[in-house]
Amino acid sequence: MNLTMNLFLIVFIILIIILTIFFPISGYYEVKKLKRSNANGDVKKIKFYRDTILWSWAPIFLIFLVIYFSGISIDNIGLKWITIDSTAFGKWVVIPIIGFYIFFLLYNIYLIFFFKNSSQNRTATEKELVHNFSWFLPQTQKEKKMWVLVSLSAGITEEILYRGYMFYALAIVFPSLSIIHILIISTLIFGVGHVYLGKEVIKSAILGFIFGLFYIVFDSVIPVIIIHIAQDLVMTNMLETAPEK
Repeated sequence: MNLTMNLFLIVFIILIIILTIFFPISGYYEVKKLKRSNANGDVKKIKFYRDTILWSWAPIFLIFLVIYFSGISIDNIGLKWITIDSTAFGKWVVIPIIGFYIFFLLYNIYLIFFFKNSSQNRTATEKELVHNFSWFLPQTQKEKKMWVLVSLSAGITEEILYRGYMFYALAIVFPSLSIIHILIISTLIFGVGHVYLGKEVIKSAILGFIFGLFYIVFDSVIPVIIIHIAQDLVMTNMLETAPEK
């Protein structure tokens, strides 16, 4: 086993530990602190968002470090133009997935404007979320601006990490795995990384599976980044803008 492969395996193991142990545990305690601060009236969402952005880029740094030293092309982690791949599922499955992607993207764009332009819609949503998820969502103008950065960061880093890199790395480390096995494993890892969201982790896992399907079909992480960002941006204006504290 050469030095390049050793480096690849070491980074792969480190990333698996980060994604399945460090992120879930640290996320759990950070969310607990955030909920406590909200309950005490000392809201610290801005700090939470900043920390989220910072830590989301740490694994990406490791990935590009491996790419630099091993000579792996960024094409291998999905950073390339779209190429429709019908080999995994067949065209009668691929075509509906592409159709669903277009619908899902347009629906998310619609929701972004749906909440941004209607106070009535925000008020109705806020009543449903106040006891469940409002502790996490942005409320003040500063929080909403920071949330846009969180959405951009999460869309880019999570898709490069969980789809682009993970699909490639799992295929290299475990060459006997089929693309379906890799999809399932990457979805599970994505879900584990979001357990700090509580019962919302189920939705995260489902989205991870859907995003994995998109990645397989488009053979590019770029369209998945776009739809991931759009999905997160929907939450920017789900709550009425509150005064700064």
